[in-house]
Amino acid sequence: MRIHIIISLFCICFLSLKVVAQERLPYTNPNLYREDLDNARKVVEGLERDGNTTTLNAYWNVCYGDVLVVEQNLKNQDREWENASLAKELLDIVKYLEEYDYMLDSLSTVVSRMVDVIFDHPRLKLKMLEFELLLLHRIDSPSDDDLNIIEDVKDEILYYRCNIDRANQGDFDKIEGKSFLKQDPVEWSIDYENIIDEANKKVYSLLEGHPRGMGFCFIYWRTKSRILLEDYGIKWESPAEMNPHVMFD
Repeated sequence: MRIHIIISLFCICFLSLKVVAQERLPYTNPNLYREDLDNARKVVEGLERDGNTTTLNAYWNVCYGDVLVVEQNLKNQDREWENASLAKELLDIVKYLEEYDYMLDSLSTVVSRMVDVIFDHPRLKLKMLEFELLLLHRIDSPSDDDLNIIEDVKDEILYYRCNIDRANQGDFDKIEGKSFLKQDPVEWSIDYENIIDEANKKVYSLLEGHPRGMGFCFIYWRTKSRILLEDYGIKWESPAEMNPHVMFD
């Protein structure tokens, strides 16, 4: 009788281990990042934002997925029109998670990574930089590296504030760049920022299936320029037009 019980318990344990082994950990396969993020969103749907560890981890999974999907979009040169919405989702959640000190280091990391991959949205980027600075100031006993990062973030915030103010006042000729490559200052305007995701979605739809190899940037820029002008009345010059002496491929 005792032997049968032991054997039964062993079988139950073995089957339990087998089930656990079959469950895939999220965000381990880049090809499934988007699916994992969708699953993470379903977990937090209707979930009250309290201090329960399970709840905090569930919302953290959404934040982490947001960053991974945005980074993947840039790498694949695809669906970049959704990146700003993912950044806004992350920013909304980290403002809740920031209440819990033990999460500050992790939150600072994901916000920093998102800041690095958000383009065409200077006002959104400024909000994320300001929140990154808040997180850095909240970290106890910052290292020398942390202190250096704080100064760098402060400089970035000043840069974005100045250029946004100039754009808001229509002083586009006073907008400063930080690269040797020039960009069309219209990209700092609120009008451009408000419609660029919708415009990019149209561009990617038109270029669906087109190889993302050498020369793709020129096709993308031509299509983008046409869509911005025809659909939104915004005249935009591509990096190639802004930098005629630079070779792009």
